[in-house]
Amino acid sequence: MDHQPVPPGSPALEHWAAPLTKVGWFIPPFVQMGAIDSVVKAVMTQPAFGQDDLERELAPLYRPISLAAMVRLRHAQAAVIEEYAVTIEEAIEAHILGLDHVAVAGLVPVIEGAARRLATRHGVASSGQLKPVLRGLIDACKSHAVTRQLGAVGEVLSMLESFRGFLETYLYAHSETYPLADRTNRHGIAHGAYADRDYGRPLNFYKTIAAVDFLTFVSTFIGGGSWFAPAFTPRTLFLARDWLEQRVARDVRLGRTTPKGLMIELAELRAAAPDLSGQPLDEALQL
Repeated sequence: MDHQPVPPGSPALEHWAAPLTKVGWFIPPFVQMGAIDSVVKAVMTQPAFGQDDLERELAPLYRPISLAAMVRLRHAQAAVIEEYAVTIEEAIEAHILGLDHVAVAGLVPVIEGAARRLATRHGVASSGQLKPVLRGLIDACKSHAVTRQLGAVGEVLSMLESFRGFLETYLYAHSETYPLADRTNRHGIAHGAYADRDYGRPLNFYKTIAAVDFLTFVSTFIGGGSWFAPAFTPRTLFLARDWLEQRVARDVRLGRTTPKGLMIELAELRAAAPDLSGQPLDEALQL
Protein backbone atom coordinates (compact mmCIF):
# COMPACT_ATOMS: atom_id res chain seq x y z
CA MET A 1 0.00 0.00 0.00
CA ASP A 2 1.02 3.61 -0.46
CA HIS A 3 -0.31 4.61 2.95
CA GLN A 4 2.13 4.29 5.84
CA PRO A 5 1.62 3.89 9.61
CA VAL A 6 1.98 7.06 11.68
CA PRO A 7 1.73 7.76 15.40
CA PRO A 8 -1.70 8.39 16.97
CA GLY A 9 -2.93 11.97 17.23
CA SER A 10 -2.40 12.84 13.58
CA PRO A 11 -4.31 15.92 12.40
CA ALA A 12 -7.99 15.57 11.65
CA LEU A 13 -10.00 17.29 8.93
CA GLU A 14 -13.01 18.42 10.94
CA HIS A 15 -12.54 21.98 9.67
CA TRP A 16 -13.40 20.61 6.21
CA ALA A 17 -16.10 18.14 7.19
CA ALA A 18 -18.60 20.57 8.71
CA PRO A 19 -18.86 23.08 5.82
CA LEU A 20 -18.88 20.32 3.21
CA THR A 21 -21.64 18.41 5.02
CA LYS A 22 -23.70 21.57 5.18
CA VAL A 23 -23.81 21.82 1.37
CA GLY A 24 -24.41 18.12 0.71
CA TRP A 25 -20.85 17.01 0.14
CA PHE A 26 -18.09 15.14 2.00
CA ILE A 27 -14.31 14.81 2.06
CA PRO A 28 -13.58 12.82 -1.10
CA PRO A 29 -10.69 10.41 -1.62
CA PHE A 30 -8.33 10.46 -4.61
CA VAL A 31 -8.50 14.27 -4.76
CA GLN A 32 -5.58 16.54 -3.95
CA MET A 33 -5.93 18.29 -0.61
CA GLY A 34 -5.38 21.69 -2.17
CA ALA A 35 -8.37 21.14 -4.44
CA ILE A 36 -10.58 20.14 -1.51
CA ASP A 37 -9.41 23.16 0.45
CA SER A 38 -10.40 25.41 -2.45
CA VAL A 39 -13.93 24.00 -2.39
CA VAL A 40 -14.14 24.50 1.38
CA LYS A 41 -12.97 28.10 1.07
CA ALA A 42 -15.59 28.76 -1.60
CA VAL A 43 -18.30 27.29 0.63
CA MET A 44 -17.25 29.42 3.57
CA THR A 45 -16.68 32.72 1.77
CA GLN A 46 -19.34 32.90 -0.95
CA PRO A 47 -22.64 34.29 0.34
CA ALA A 48 -25.63 31.96 -0.05
CA PHE A 49 -23.46 29.17 -1.46
CA GLY A 50 -25.86 26.76 -3.20
CA GLN A 51 -25.94 23.64 -5.32
CA ASP A 52 -25.19 25.53 -8.55
CA ASP A 53 -22.07 26.87 -6.87
CA LEU A 54 -21.11 23.40 -5.66
CA GLU A 55 -21.54 21.97 -9.17
CA ARG A 56 -19.22 24.64 -10.54
CA GLU A 57 -16.60 23.95 -7.85
CA LEU A 58 -16.66 20.17 -8.33
CA ALA A 59 -16.52 20.14 -12.13
CA PRO A 60 -12.70 20.50 -12.27
CA LEU A 61 -12.32 17.54 -9.90
CA TYR A 62 -14.21 15.20 -12.24
CA ARG A 63 -12.81 16.02 -15.67
CA PRO A 64 -13.01 13.23 -18.27
CA ILE A 65 -9.28 12.50 -18.09
CA SER A 66 -9.49 12.12 -14.30
CA LEU A 67 -12.52 9.86 -14.61
CA ALA A 68 -10.77 7.72 -17.24
CA ALA A 69 -7.75 7.29 -14.97
CA MET A 70 -9.93 6.39 -11.99
CA VAL A 71 -12.02 3.79 -13.78
CA ARG A 72 -9.07 2.04 -15.40
CA LEU A 73 -6.45 2.37 -12.67
CA ARG A 74 -8.49 2.34 -9.46
CA HIS A 75 -12.04 1.01 -9.91
CA ALA A 76 -10.99 -1.84 -12.21
CA GLN A 77 -8.21 -2.89 -9.82
CA ALA A 78 -9.87 -2.51 -6.42
CA ALA A 79 -11.21 -5.45 -4.43
CA VAL A 80 -15.00 -5.79 -4.89
CA ILE A 81 -15.25 -2.58 -6.92
CA GLU A 82 -13.60 -4.35 -9.86
CA GLU A 83 -16.75 -6.48 -10.13
CA TYR A 84 -18.65 -3.33 -11.15
CA ALA A 85 -15.98 -1.70 -13.33
CA VAL A 86 -17.92 -2.11 -16.59
CA THR A 87 -21.05 -0.54 -15.12
CA ILE A 88 -19.00 2.32 -13.68
CA GLU A 89 -17.29 2.98 -17.00
CA GLU A 90 -20.62 2.97 -18.85
CA ALA A 91 -22.03 5.45 -16.32
CA ILE A 92 -19.04 7.73 -16.78
CA GLU A 93 -19.44 7.60 -20.55
CA ALA A 94 -23.14 8.44 -20.19
CA HIS A 95 -22.25 11.44 -18.03
CA ILE A 96 -19.76 12.77 -20.55
CA LEU A 97 -22.34 12.33 -23.30
CA GLY A 98 -24.69 14.50 -21.24
CA LEU A 99 -26.95 11.62 -20.16
CA ASP A 100 -26.82 12.23 -16.43
CA HIS A 101 -30.15 10.58 -15.58
CA VAL A 102 -28.79 7.32 -16.99
CA ALA A 103 -25.35 7.86 -15.45
CA VAL A 104 -26.70 8.38 -11.94
CA ALA A 105 -29.27 5.58 -12.18
CA GLY A 106 -26.45 3.25 -13.25
CA LEU A 107 -24.28 4.10 -10.26
CA VAL A 108 -26.90 3.89 -7.51
CA PRO A 109 -27.06 0.06 -7.51
CA VAL A 110 -23.26 -0.11 -7.68
CA ILE A 111 -23.04 1.81 -4.41
CA GLU A 112 -25.46 -0.55 -2.68
CA GLY A 113 -24.04 -3.77 -4.11
CA ALA A 114 -20.43 -2.84 -3.46
CA ALA A 115 -21.21 -1.64 0.07
CA ARG A 116 -22.88 -4.94 0.97
CA ARG A 117 -20.02 -7.01 -0.47
CA LEU A 118 -17.43 -4.86 1.28
CA ALA A 119 -19.34 -5.25 4.54
CA THR A 120 -19.24 -9.03 4.15
CA ARG A 121 -15.50 -8.90 3.55
CA HIS A 122 -15.12 -6.81 6.74
CA GLY A 123 -17.16 -9.31 8.76
CA VAL A 124 -20.13 -6.94 9.05
CA ALA A 125 -23.73 -8.10 8.62
CA SER A 126 -24.68 -7.21 5.05
CA SER A 127 -28.34 -8.14 4.77
CA GLY A 128 -31.40 -6.07 5.59
CA GLN A 129 -31.70 -2.30 5.35
CA LEU A 130 -28.66 -0.59 3.89
CA LYS A 131 -28.19 2.20 6.44
CA PRO A 132 -27.18 -0.18 9.27
CA VAL A 133 -24.90 -2.02 6.84
CA LEU A 134 -23.16 1.25 5.93
CA ARG A 135 -22.83 2.25 9.58
CA GLY A 136 -21.27 -1.11 10.39
CA LEU A 137 -18.92 -0.89 7.42
CA ILE A 138 -17.73 2.60 8.37
CA ASP A 139 -17.26 1.59 12.03
CA ALA A 140 -15.24 -1.45 10.93
CA CYS A 141 -13.03 0.75 8.76
CA LYS A 142 -12.49 3.20 11.63
CA SER A 143 -11.48 0.37 13.93
CA HIS A 144 -9.19 -1.04 11.25
CA ALA A 145 -7.53 2.34 10.69
CA VAL A 146 -6.90 2.88 14.40
CA THR A 147 -5.72 -0.66 15.11
CA ARG A 148 -3.31 -0.78 12.19
CA GLN A 149 -2.44 2.92 12.27
CA LEU A 150 -3.18 3.35 8.57
CA GLY A 151 -2.15 6.66 7.07
CA ALA A 152 -2.75 9.87 8.97
CA VAL A 153 -5.30 8.27 11.26
CA GLY A 154 -7.07 11.47 12.29
CA GLU A 155 -7.59 12.40 8.66
CA VAL A 156 -8.86 8.94 7.77
CA LEU A 157 -11.37 9.04 10.63
CA SER A 158 -12.56 12.48 9.54
CA MET A 159 -13.07 11.23 6.00
CA LEU A 160 -15.04 8.20 7.17
CA GLU A 161 -17.29 10.31 9.42
CA SER A 162 -17.78 12.86 6.66
CA PHE A 163 -18.91 10.11 4.30
CA ARG A 164 -21.26 8.74 6.96
CA GLY A 165 -22.86 12.18 7.24
CA PHE A 166 -23.36 12.39 3.48
CA LEU A 167 -24.96 8.95 3.34
CA GLU A 168 -27.33 9.44 6.24
CA THR A 169 -28.25 13.09 5.71
CA TYR A 170 -28.50 13.09 1.94
CA LEU A 171 -27.98 10.01 -0.23
CA TYR A 172 -30.07 7.66 1.94
CA ALA A 173 -32.40 10.19 3.57
CA HIS A 174 -36.16 9.97 2.95
CA SER A 175 -36.79 11.43 -0.49
CA GLU A 176 -39.68 13.55 0.84
CA THR A 177 -37.39 15.33 3.30
CA TYR A 178 -34.28 15.70 1.14
CA PRO A 179 -33.17 19.24 1.99
CA LEU A 180 -31.27 20.39 -1.11
CA ALA A 181 -32.24 21.45 -4.62
CA ASP A 182 -30.10 18.90 -6.45
CA ARG A 183 -32.06 15.81 -5.31
CA THR A 184 -29.11 13.40 -5.18
CA ASN A 185 -31.08 10.84 -3.22
CA ARG A 186 -31.10 7.10 -3.71
CA HIS A 187 -34.75 6.52 -2.79
CA GLY A 188 -36.14 9.29 -4.98
CA ILE A 189 -34.10 8.11 -7.97
CA ALA A 190 -34.36 4.32 -7.59
CA HIS A 191 -38.08 4.28 -6.73
CA GLY A 192 -39.08 6.76 -9.42
CA ALA A 193 -40.31 9.36 -6.95
CA TYR A 194 -38.19 11.92 -8.79
CA ALA A 195 -39.15 12.72 -12.37
CA ASP A 196 -36.86 14.00 -15.13
CA ARG A 197 -37.10 17.59 -13.95
CA ASP A 198 -36.04 16.70 -10.41
CA TYR A 199 -32.52 15.46 -11.11
CA GLY A 200 -30.21 14.58 -14.00
CA ARG A 201 -27.60 17.32 -13.71
CA PRO A 202 -23.80 16.93 -13.55
CA LEU A 203 -23.83 17.54 -9.79
CA ASN A 204 -25.88 14.37 -9.26
CA PHE A 205 -23.19 12.46 -11.12
CA TYR A 206 -20.34 14.09 -9.20
CA LYS A 207 -21.91 13.06 -5.90
CA THR A 208 -22.65 9.48 -6.92
CA ILE A 209 -19.29 8.82 -8.59
CA ALA A 210 -17.61 10.27 -5.50
CA ALA A 211 -19.53 7.75 -3.39
CA VAL A 212 -18.18 4.98 -5.65
CA ASP A 213 -14.70 6.46 -5.23
CA PHE A 214 -15.13 6.41 -1.47
CA LEU A 215 -16.06 2.73 -1.52
CA THR A 216 -12.96 2.19 -3.65
CA PHE A 217 -11.00 3.85 -0.85
CA VAL A 218 -12.75 1.55 1.65
CA SER A 219 -11.80 -1.47 -0.45
CA THR A 220 -8.10 -0.76 0.14
CA PHE A 221 -8.62 -1.62 3.81
CA ILE A 222 -9.06 -5.26 2.79
CA GLY A 223 -7.43 -5.56 -0.61
CA GLY A 224 -4.65 -3.00 -0.56
CA GLY A 225 -4.05 -0.33 -3.15
CA SER A 226 -3.02 3.28 -3.45
CA TRP A 227 -4.77 6.21 -1.81
CA PHE A 228 -3.32 8.62 -4.34
CA ALA A 229 -5.08 9.89 -7.44
CA PRO A 230 -3.94 7.82 -10.41
CA ALA A 231 -1.49 9.18 -12.96
CA PHE A 232 -2.62 9.71 -16.53
CA THR A 233 -1.49 7.14 -19.09
CA PRO A 234 -1.77 6.90 -22.89
CA ARG A 235 -4.66 4.49 -22.42
CA THR A 236 -6.63 6.82 -20.17
CA LEU A 237 -5.80 9.80 -22.37
CA PHE A 238 -7.25 8.09 -25.42
CA LEU A 239 -10.27 6.82 -23.50
CA ALA A 240 -11.12 10.34 -22.35
CA ARG A 241 -10.56 11.69 -25.84
CA ASP A 242 -12.84 9.04 -27.29
CA TRP A 243 -15.62 9.99 -24.86
CA LEU A 244 -15.26 13.66 -25.74
CA GLU A 245 -15.16 13.03 -29.49
CA GLN A 246 -18.43 11.12 -29.09
CA ARG A 247 -19.92 14.02 -27.10
CA VAL A 248 -19.03 16.56 -29.77
CA ALA A 249 -20.40 14.32 -32.54
CA ARG A 250 -23.64 13.81 -30.59
CA ASP A 251 -24.03 17.54 -29.95
CA VAL A 252 -23.51 18.29 -33.64
CA ARG A 253 -26.11 15.72 -34.59
CA LEU A 254 -28.62 17.16 -32.15
CA GLY A 255 -27.83 20.79 -32.96
CA ARG A 256 -26.45 21.48 -29.50
CA THR A 257 -23.42 23.43 -28.34
CA THR A 258 -20.81 21.42 -26.47
CA PRO A 259 -19.89 23.09 -23.16
CA LYS A 260 -16.77 25.23 -23.41
CA GLY A 261 -14.96 23.30 -20.69
CA LEU A 262 -15.33 20.02 -22.56
CA MET A 263 -14.13 21.58 -25.79
CA ILE A 264 -11.05 22.95 -24.04
CA GLU A 265 -10.28 19.56 -22.56
CA LEU A 266 -10.72 17.85 -25.91
CA ALA A 267 -8.28 20.30 -27.48
CA GLU A 268 -5.82 19.58 -24.67
CA LEU A 269 -6.19 15.85 -25.15
CA ARG A 270 -5.71 16.09 -28.89
CA ALA A 271 -2.53 18.06 -28.31
CA ALA A 272 -1.24 15.89 -25.47
CA ALA A 273 -0.14 12.97 -27.63
CA PRO A 274 0.67 14.16 -31.13
CA ASP A 275 2.92 11.16 -31.69
CA LEU A 276 -0.11 8.88 -31.24
CA SER A 277 -2.70 11.05 -32.98
CA GLY A 278 -2.57 9.06 -36.18
CA GLN A 279 -3.01 5.73 -34.47
CA PRO A 280 -6.41 4.01 -34.60
CA LEU A 281 -8.19 4.61 -31.32
CA ASP A 282 -8.92 0.94 -30.67
CA GLU A 283 -5.19 0.20 -30.94
CA ALA A 284 -4.17 3.16 -28.82
CA LEU A 285 -6.51 2.05 -26.04
CA GLN A 286 -4.55 -1.20 -25.75
CA LEU A 287 -1.27 0.57 -24.93
